[in-house]
Amino acid sequence: MWKPKELIVNTFNKVNFYQILACIFEVAGAGKPALRSIEKALLYSQNKAGLHLRASRLYLKLGQIDQAALHCKKAASGLGPGSFIYWLERANKQGLKTNRRDLPENSESPEEANLFFEAPMGDKISEFNNSGLCLLGNGRYREALTCFHQAIALGGNDQVILLNTGLALSKLNRHAEALDYYTEVQATGYSSPALLNNKGYSLFHLERYEESLACYEVARQYLPNDLTLLSNLASCYNYLGKVDEAIGCYQSAIKVYPQDATLYNNLGICLENTNRFSDALFNFEKAIDLSPNNCTFLLNYAYCLVNLGRYEDAHNIVSRILKDAPNNYPAWSLRGELLAQQGNMKEATKCYGKALGLGLAG
Repeated sequence: MWKPKELIVNTFNKVNFYQILACIFEVAGAGKPALRSIEKALLYSQNKAGLHLRASRLYLKLGQIDQAALHCKKAASGLGPGSFIYWLERANKQGLKTNRRDLPENSESPEEANLFFEAPMGDKISEFNNSGLCLLGNGRYREALTCFHQAIALGGNDQVILLNTGLALSKLNRHAEALDYYTEVQATGYSSPALLNNKGYSLFHLERYEESLACYEVARQYLPNDLTLLSNLASCYNYLGKVDEAIGCYQSAIKVYPQDATLYNNLGICLENTNRFSDALFNFEKAIDLSPNNCTFLLNYAYCLVNLGRYEDAHNIVSRILKDAPNNYPAWSLRGELLAQQGNMKEATKCYGKALGLGLAG
């Protein structure tokens, strides 16, 4: 028999139990178990705002400002990432701990900065790290990872080497492992925009979009016009169904990088998703003006023309694509759709066959 009163009492007791447990762990300096207790309390609590604020403070102590921002935002929906950064700077006047090495002024990230350093004679840790960076730059990610692991095995567990190891793992699409290294770096008190961007990238590929978004939003407060951050942030917004926010990111990026064709193409896709086909078409045209032979941009343009009912213009664009790329399967598929629209099912069937890779000229 269902007893609502007993259920409420049990739930209340569980919330209090986990909160008390979190306090004990926090006093003992065990931040991670304290967080786990708060997360369990959140499962049972009806009033989550206070718990989210406690989680935010604990994450901040562990150096994970992205997670701190996420919980801070959940605690008060009107509190944006900019407000969180302001609170963070007020709470910690000394700011985030810097890397143990002095980075060149123009360097954007620790992994890039390492390229400027020469390993001291006999410093095997730095030698392995720098070798790993060279291999990383040449796309030899597995070998780079081996070098970073060797550096760690010799006792090199500083922020730079851990961050580089995470980056190598990200390049190998081993994102869960990369995330562990990025979190370990943050636990040392270091959390740069580059690290947050890399962490956000791994979270995105692990389909943890809300956490990924928190990383990008915090990083953007430090680098508001960074092309990579704006693009990643827009992708995240798009996956979360926040298309208007994604559009805003692409528009901001275009103001700073007006010659980047990919930005116009991606903005066009977002506008098309909101049925703003005329605006989308304008942006696809801009992308093609900047990169006239890009088949992806041309194909998106053609699909947009179809949505506007301009079938003949779309057919001409498809013919243009197939002239330069006769094995472009999506273009054959679109041609099939256009022919089917005209009632020419015989030719449409041939096109669909070619779209499947059947009977294509070599």
